[in-house]
Amino acid sequence: MRLGIRVRALALATLGLTAAAACGNSTSSGNGATPASPDKQVFNVNINTEPSTLDPTQQQWVYEADIGRNIYEALLRPKADLSDVQGAAAQSWDVSSDGLTWTFHLRSDGKYSDGNPVKAGDFVASYKRILDPTVAAPYADPFFDGNIAGAQNYGSTDAKDANAVKAFLDGIGVSAPDDKTFVVKLQHPAPYFKWVASLWLAAPIEASDLAAGGASFGAVSADAPTKIHGNGQFMLSEVLPKDHITLVPNPHYRTQPKLQKVVLFEISDVNQEYAKFQNGELSMSAIPPADVSSVQSDPTLSKELVSLPTLLTYWIDFNTTKAPLNNPDLRLALSKSIDRATWVTNVEKRGTPFNSMIPKGMPGYQPNLNDQAFDCTAAKALLAKAKTEGVTDAQLANLHFEYRNSPTNKTNSEFYQQQWQSCLGINVILDAKESKTVSHDLGTLNYMISGLSGWQADYPDGQDWFDIFITGSGNQFSGWSDKAYDTAVAAGDSAPKDSDRYASYAMAQQILVQQAPVAFIFQQQKLYLKSPKVQGLVDTPLDDDWAGDVASASTMYIAA
Repeated sequence: MRLGIRVRALALATLGLTAAAACGNSTSSGNGATPASPDKQVFNVNINTEPSTLDPTQQQWVYEADIGRNIYEALLRPKADLSDVQGAAAQSWDVSSDGLTWTFHLRSDGKYSDGNPVKAGDFVASYKRILDPTVAAPYADPFFDGNIAGAQNYGSTDAKDANAVKAFLDGIGVSAPDDKTFVVKLQHPAPYFKWVASLWLAAPIEASDLAAGGASFGAVSADAPTKIHGNGQFMLSEVLPKDHITLVPNPHYRTQPKLQKVVLFEISDVNQEYAKFQNGELSMSAIPPADVSSVQSDPTLSKELVSLPTLLTYWIDFNTTKAPLNNPDLRLALSKSIDRATWVTNVEKRGTPFNSMIPKGMPGYQPNLNDQAFDCTAAKALLAKAKTEGVTDAQLANLHFEYRNSPTNKTNSEFYQQQWQSCLGINVILDAKESKTVSHDLGTLNYMISGLSGWQADYPDGQDWFDIFITGSGNQFSGWSDKAYDTAVAAGDSAPKDSDRYASYAMAQQILVQQAPVAFIFQQQKLYLKSPKVQGLVDTPLDDDWAGDVASASTMYIAA
């Protein structure tokens, strides 16, 4: 999940970073400990920021998906080892011999939390709603870009023309022959569509909820539990705006979890989160960078430390629609003037310095893409070139860097500011803002430079990454558009062989790095604290660190 149409704010980024949604080895905790009594089955976790919406179609950030993927269930879900998908709302599925028709057979016992049955027509409505131009779902691109038949006209359909919108939606290749059969027609064979069908937003929404909620459906309000009835393992129990959201088991779900309550706190300061974990108020916690060394050496906390590789890349966003950041040489100069190794060693204290998009451990990783690598001499030459192309000193004196207000982000931002000053002589102005405001500014291109943000894989396929930066993608916040990049990505998305797909993707990544609509900074290592009482957690490099895509709450419990 990522920033933009497909970017979700990483839940573990209570460090104050934001990312969108990964793949790799999985680990699990569970040693056969005796579960505590039901009244003790309470899991307290921090999601960092209040969601902008509880409507899965409109969700984009991890702190939103953490809720959406637990109160709603898509057709499929990844297996724990990420080797493939398995049935979720669909009990089984068939793919035609030409790869163009996917038929999903829904579970007979699928129900919403109000007890009403889940019907195939609900999936038809939900898929069309994702692709409705008037809804403007930020995560729509996996569905329209080369996947569902008819959806390729999404970008050219005038959202203000009701007849055009209706004709477009009527032509989308989704149907329900009966209440338990959902059929999807594709534009071309796409083996990775199974991963698209596992995305949390591709879940059914009860028609009565949409009708009753109208334009306000999904509002984060105290009465939301009476208005939202998902088909997932949990349901909303309490919404206290600006503080926390509580989930409890959906009594109509086919299996019941041991956890009886999941409380999602909205704590933006990682130091406060860390303190609450130490006090026993949270079941898990991120670690302030300044405390990593002390945690590693602490005889108690070191045993509660979880460290795993993760498919997550962070970057700095440049608004390429505003001068002077519409100049690629200036953007590349700003990128090359950042000493990532020093930042990782002295500030972040985890992860790997990084100069490109696809993280190590993912198909498509290219270790030799160094166009953005730290090189102050080259950065100065690029700045000089940018000035010959029209960039002025007055413009450079008015560059602003917007960041999510937290002590950690302040430290990060001051490091970048110092780098730009010492290497290029540019004094970038820092603007600290509330997290939700930054998300809004990114989505509306109401900023100049912002960071950190990034992407953690939703599923283990490069297609999940390269669509981020195609023209018009809701997951890219730079406003960047490059025909050569779009063409290479389209070729990769439609190529029948993986070797051809990744050859095209490699061309696209090289263009992206050289044009620098973002400055890639580092690949994060998952590092967090987990109470020994939390048992049965399946942990993967995907973007959630508890009950969600893979780490099903059905396996988790609180030990006595």
